[in-house]
Amino acid sequence: MSQAIMFARIWQLLIKEVIQVARDRLLAVFVFTFPLLQLVLVAQTAGGDVVNLPLAVMDQDHSPVSRRLVQSLNNTEELNLRYIPATMDELKRLLDSGRAAAAVVIPAGFMADLFNPHSQAQVQVLVDGTNISSGRQALVTSEGAIADYLSRLVAETSAGHLALSPIELQTAIRFNPRLSGKYVALPGLLAFTVYQVAMVVASVGLVRERELGTLEQLVVTPVKRSELLIGKAIPAVVIATLNFAGLLQVVVRGFHIPMRGSWALLFLLSEFFIVSEVAVGLMISAVARSQQQAVLIVFPLAMIELSLSGYLVPVENMPPALQVLSAFSPLRHYMAMLKAVMLKAADLTTLWPAALALVGLAVAYGLVSLRNVARSFD
Repeated sequence: MSQAIMFARIWQLLIKEVIQVARDRLLAVFVFTFPLLQLVLVAQTAGGDVVNLPLAVMDQDHSPVSRRLVQSLNNTEELNLRYIPATMDELKRLLDSGRAAAAVVIPAGFMADLFNPHSQAQVQVLVDGTNISSGRQALVTSEGAIADYLSRLVAETSAGHLALSPIELQTAIRFNPRLSGKYVALPGLLAFTVYQVAMVVASVGLVRERELGTLEQLVVTPVKRSELLIGKAIPAVVIATLNFAGLLQVVVRGFHIPMRGSWALLFLLSEFFIVSEVAVGLMISAVARSQQQAVLIVFPLAMIELSLSGYLVPVENMPPALQVLSAFSPLRHYMAMLKAVMLKAADLTTLWPAALALVGLAVAYGLVSLRNVARSFD
């Protein structure tokens, strides 16, 4: 009899919990929709091979033989010829900005050296080492395409009793000569950690007022919506900035990741990134009904944005729809700029498109956040 009463009580509590969860629509969306969305996005971004890496080729020979070599490189699935720079400075700018994952230089006189037994034809392959997977793939594919091209050319010319000199392949991995994983992983983890801190601190700002019952008191005060937004944003920005400054010192001095660029530029770009993420956190805080709910929303969003950032797989290797979606991710633009400043000593002459996108996202998310904060007063 006592067991039956116990089970009846548990059953009543179970019904109560089900009713509460069903009434909390935001929590229901989180429980059923976000995990599915997270799984689909991660599978779409990380499930494919590294293909269509942007390639730059500077053909200084302009011979039929060199043009066939260029075509052989472009015929691979892994490489996609997008740029034909006219000068070495232009080629280096493509690598510095990240627009090209690899570059091939065919020097003048390549055809003459190739058919001269007393000379040695040379081809130079430059690879962006700031992305380990794409850098290795670009290097291996370039070497394989050139070797395959030479073997086919040897087969064609052997019938005519012509001798070919071997091709001397000169490879250079820029910015990360040993393709060290920590050069890529640690700056990415630094950006992601700052993202989480900014989002979590900002996302509990307004909802804490709602839980404590002080939001109603703020409604009747002369505080403007914009003033409330700024007042809630500043502590989150300061905390995230201090967090970034401390973690950056650990990354540079503790793990010996090079800091080749401008410290002032890096901090300026970091502030725009932090402001954009704090704005998103305040949007979450305006719609959440509890601090626990706000934090639960932050973590799946963090995984989704990490998947779209290019940290797991290059953005150009994502499906087209996800590439478009990733353009709205502040983390994507910030990670690219963080690595470029630290490893490539990049400045605004090459970073301005990503910097402009980050500033635009910060302004847009700030305006949307202001609108949500105004609604929370209603």
